[in-house]
Amino acid sequence: MSGYTYSDRQIQTYTEHAQAAVLWERAQHWEHNANYWKHRAESAERRMLEHYCEDEQ
Repeated sequence: MSGYTYSDRQIQTYTEHAQAAVLWERAQHWEHNANYWKHRAESAERRMLEHYCEDEQ
């Protein structure tokens, strides 16, 4: 995403094709963000479990 966020009100003034393009780009951005944070959470969980297991020994 270009770093600029289009408001829903602004998008409504676009042609149908332009609206679809902007909404598709927004969905791609959200998917990328969700995957990023999922991997971060999984990595943190893995590190936490490794640390927890090391303390038990």
